[in-house]
Amino acid sequence: MRRLVLRIAVPSLLSLALVSLSGCGGSSLPGDSVARVGTVLISQEQFEAVCDSYVRAGKAPDKDRQPELFREFERTVAQHLVVLEVLRQEAPGYGITVTEEKVQAEIQKMRDMFQGDEDRFQAALERQGLTEAELERSVWERLLVEQMKTEITRGVSVSEEEVRAYYDAHKGDYTEGEVREARHILVSPFVTAAGDEVILPSEVDWLTAKAEAERIRSEILNGADFATAAAKYSDDEVTAENGGDLGEVARGQLVPEFEEAVFTLRKGDVSEPVRTQYGYHIIQVTDIIPGKQLAYDEVKENIRAALLADLKKRAWEDWLIERFAALGVVYRSDLEPRVSADAS
Repeated sequence: MRRLVLRIAVPSLLSLALVSLSGCGGSSLPGDSVARVGTVLISQEQFEAVCDSYVRAGKAPDKDRQPELFREFERTVAQHLVVLEVLRQEAPGYGITVTEEKVQAEIQKMRDMFQGDEDRFQAALERQGLTEAELERSVWERLLVEQMKTEITRGVSVSEEEVRAYYDAHKGDYTEGEVREARHILVSPFVTAAGDEVILPSEVDWLTAKAEAERIRSEILNGADFATAAAKYSDDEVTAENGGDLGEVARGQLVPEFEEAVFTLRKGDVSEPVRTQYGYHIIQVTDIIPGKQLAYDEVKENIRAALLADLKKRAWEDWLIERFAALGVVYRSDLEPRVSADAS
């Protein structure tokens, strides 16, 4: 039976991507606090609860073996809690409330994955090192971030002129590489013994295969039809019946020696025997389809989506930076971020 995994695990620090969101380090905090957002204190108890949930789930560095990484992990947890507190304080001003009903609706979707089997659901929670309360907290956090981000970036848009200007400035990024149509004849040095056992070829076998490939090539150069020769001689059973036809091939699809030959030959030329790990190949390029510049209409929606995502990211980061400054954020000095966080 396929094991189902809860996609919402411990409160996701990955929901907080890195930007410049440091606050002030200070000794003015009470001893049982790790940070302050405005007048709201984030307690040592809250901080330790999140750290412990990651440790239980096996998603934190080893404190004894990786002390520096563990310290950075603790800084990230502190940032995580600070950003969430900023969002919690700002949400009412945007008409955003994450209700218990919304949280439970999301959790019900997870339960539905287990088709009503509560034991399997609880087992999945246990494997993730989660309690139900931690799962509820994680879902609440995700919904808060998603709704706030949607609201803050609602007015961000990209004009047709901006999309066109980007395309004109980056045309070189929007091309299709050259494609070639080719066919081949494979002469393999590998011998299949009784019972389908494949015997590794000796150097004599390789020399024999090369001589046979040269003989076949000579036939073709003297007027024999390539496709007929492929059907008669090729050890590539997949392509032999189609005259050795490989169809369209692009760079990166073939073993290096074969690719080099295909993209060096002129149309109609028949290659010298080319050795690869499979044997000797006689290759002919039957058509060359040049690379082309992709038209604006072919790529404009991809460009628009990329530009919009970038603008929304910037708008979100700018808003967070402004709110950090306006609310006033203070970290306990040992948790002051080196790099800092943005809910993404």
